[in-house]
Amino acid sequence: MDRTRIVTLLGTLLLSVVCGAAIEGSGTQSASAEMAIAVYGGYMIVARGSVNNADNLRFLLDTGASNTAIDRRVAERLGLHGQSAEVVSFDKTVQLEWTEAQEMTIGPERVSNVRVMIEDLGYLRSSGVHVDGVIGLDQLRRQSFLVDYARERVVFGPTAAGGMRGVPMRVDGKSVQVAVELDARPVWMVADSGARGIVLYEDTAKDLLANYHVEGRAGGMSLGGPLENRMAIMPRLRLGGQDLDREVVLISAPGAKRLSGVSGYLGLASLNAKQVAFDFETNQLLWRK
Repeated sequence: MDRTRIVTLLGTLLLSVVCGAAIEGSGTQSASAEMAIAVYGGYMIVARGSVNNADNLRFLLDTGASNTAIDRRVAERLGLHGQSAEVVSFDKTVQLEWTEAQEMTIGPERVSNVRVMIEDLGYLRSSGVHVDGVIGLDQLRRQSFLVDYARERVVFGPTAAGGMRGVPMRVDGKSVQVAVELDARPVWMVADSGARGIVLYEDTAKDLLANYHVEGRAGGMSLGGPLENRMAIMPRLRLGGQDLDREVVLISAPGAKRLSGVSGYLGLASLNAKQVAFDFETNQLLWRK
């Protein structure tokens, strides 16, 4: 597992959890069923898009982010001004802004009058990939889609599940979650396309386990600023009958607000899959090795 990348990209897991009503856009769906993507580091999914009259922007597709966001520099270029919003980023609450974009496109998909967060996405550049915005779950959940990592394509619409492993998803306005077996005990984790590895809240490990091994500390950056975390080896992690890497990032958030019932974040790259699908018609996470 690449520890540096995992910790550097922790902030993509909880980019914007707005404390209040869910934010959604409205618009029309393109007839096209596919869009080209670029996959960086085996897991970061980046697609081209636009906001208002700013074209050829690069967006990270991140199911671990509750809300769609644009970089502050893009907002300033477009003359977009925001209203205050409170968001949660792992171990702290952050004051940000939201605004309304008249039009946003991502590949063949187009939405109108969409609310977006204004964020400083500079910390993501430490991964070596420049992005101008993040497409979060508020937009991604509008229809089912499949990520084909091998072909570097996203396919929109229901997925033919033949030959694929699958587990039920728990979907709400802020996250999509799956039940991961932690030493044979189920814990709910956010299914996160924006991360390579597995992140676990340390209080969950302490409550459920007596025999995990801490390897050391690692630092990183998130939306809320610097992070100090610990690497640990778990006894066993499984999803849908498949063993996962036992090395995880432990984070502590003693005073922060958290998504209700969430024990951590499952980076989809942990599945080592060629294809991963979010089927919102049947509420299943599907993957093919």
